[in-house]
Amino acid sequence: MKRGKQGGRESSVDRRQFLGTGAALLGFAVGCSSEDSEAEEAFEPEAVPESMEVFPRTPIAGEMKPTSFLVAGFVASGDAVSLRVWQRAGAVAKLVWDQQVTADARGFLKAQVDGLAGGEWYEYALFSADAAGALSARSLIGKVRTALPDGSKEPVRVAIAACIGRGVIPEYVEPDDPAPVALWDSLAQCAGHDYDVFIHLGDQGYFDRVWEAGGSLEQYLAAWGAYHGGGYRDVYPRTGVYCTWDDHEVTNNSSVDPWTSDPEERARIENALRAYYTVMPIDATEPFVDKLWRSFRWGDTVEFIVLDCRYERQALESGVYLSAEQFAFLKDRLLNSPCQFKCVVNSVPFSNLNLPADAPLANQLVNPEDRWQGYVTQRAELQAFVDEHAIDNVLWITGDVHMCFVGQVDRNPTTRGQAMWEVCVTSGNLNPLANRIPKDQFPWASEDAHLPLLTFDPESNTVRLEFIATDGSVAHSRELSLGFSA
Repeated sequence: MKRGKQGGRESSVDRRQFLGTGAALLGFAVGCSSEDSEAEEAFEPEAVPESMEVFPRTPIAGEMKPTSFLVAGFVASGDAVSLRVWQRAGAVAKLVWDQQVTADARGFLKAQVDGLAGGEWYEYALFSADAAGALSARSLIGKVRTALPDGSKEPVRVAIAACIGRGVIPEYVEPDDPAPVALWDSLAQCAGHDYDVFIHLGDQGYFDRVWEAGGSLEQYLAAWGAYHGGGYRDVYPRTGVYCTWDDHEVTNNSSVDPWTSDPEERARIENALRAYYTVMPIDATEPFVDKLWRSFRWGDTVEFIVLDCRYERQALESGVYLSAEQFAFLKDRLLNSPCQFKCVVNSVPFSNLNLPADAPLANQLVNPEDRWQGYVTQRAELQAFVDEHAIDNVLWITGDVHMCFVGQVDRNPTTRGQAMWEVCVTSGNLNPLANRIPKDQFPWASEDAHLPLLTFDPESNTVRLEFIATDGSVAHSRELSLGFSA
C-alpha cells in the first residue's frame, strides 16, 4: 500500500509498480520482488476505446518534477476510475502505475504519480471498467516528461502560449452554450513539434461573459469544459504544463479590480480562481491560501520561476505588483538557483514597450498601469537587485498584450537589469500596436499569432528561439545570449 494524492488530498490507494530491465526505469526500486510479478503488466491502451461520453475533457499533466507529476482530470459519470501510467518498450506498453481515483462530487480529480525516473517520457490516461472489472473506456492518451534530475545539463525545449483566440475579438465562452470552442491555428502547430515542456502564460480562456452571467462556480467549471474539450486537445496530450493566469480566467481587468472589497465581486473572483485550481494540474486547492507562484528545476539547465502577476497585486498607488512574500521568492530564485538559466514565467510584460506618444495608451491591451512598467518601484528594485548581484542568463516570457515580440526590457540598456531579454506571445488575439514598438529595442515583433519554441542550451550558453507561424513556417529565429557586457 502506498499513499498517493487523490482529489488534492492525501488518501490511501491501491498502487502497482513495474520495474523494467532498461535504464529508463531504474528509479523504480520500491516493491520489486518475485511477489510483484503480476505488476509486470504489458497492456494495449489503444485497444481500449476512447469515450468522450465518460471523459469529455482532456486530462492534463503538470507539476513535473524529477520523480513525479500531477494529473488533473474529469469523469462525467462520477465513477471511480483508474489512472494508468506506462512506458513504451518498442511496441509494448509496460505499466508503471495503476491508481484507483474517485472524483469529487462534480466529477473532477487530481492524482499525483511518484517514484518515477528523472528526464523520462511517460504516457498516461484514465480508464473505466465494466461490471466484470475489464477496462471498457478510456480518456485521451497523454504524454509527459519528468524534469531532469539534479546535476543534469541537457538542452531543454519549451513551447509557450497565451491569449487564446482567432482575431481582434476574443472567443468568449457562452455560459448558456458551453460547447467546445474552435480549434486554434497556432496551437495546432504544436502537433508538428517536439518539446519537453508546455507553458501557458495566462488568458487560457475568455470567461468575461461567465462573469457577466453571475460568475458561479458551476458556470466557470462548465466554461472550462468548453476549452479543455476543444482546441486544447491539440496541446495538452503533447507533454506536461507549467501555468499561470492573467485576467480573463476571471474577467477583463477593466471590469473589476482584483483587490475589490465588494462582496459580490469578491465571491465571483473566488469562484473563478477556485475553478482554475480545480481544472488545472497544480498542487494547490485553496485560492488565496495555496499560492500559484512556484518554481521547477530541470537539472542544472533551467529553473522555471512561475509568478502570479494578477491576484497578489494592489492598487497602482501602493506600488505593490507582487506581494512581499512573492517578491522575496523571485529574488531568492534569481540569486540562488543552481541552474544555468533562469526563466521567469510572467503573465504581463516586464518590458517598457516604449510606444509612441500618439499610441492609444488608454487601450487595455497596452495600458502601462497594468504592467510592471506602471509599478515603477518594484520594477526598479528588481533591476537593481540583478545589477547588484551580477545575475546573468535571465529570460522573461510573457503574454497579455496580444502581440509577439523578442527584445530587451529597456531601450538602450546600460546595466544587466535593463538588458534582460523578454519573449512575448499571442496564440490568437491580435494587436496592431506590435508594429509601433521600437525596432532598436525589439528586433522582431508581430501582431499575428505564433507558436514560440525556446531551447535552453547549456553547452552553447544560449537560448535558441523560433516563432512558428500558423502555416508552419519559421517566421523568425535567433540565438539569444543572455549575458551582459557594458
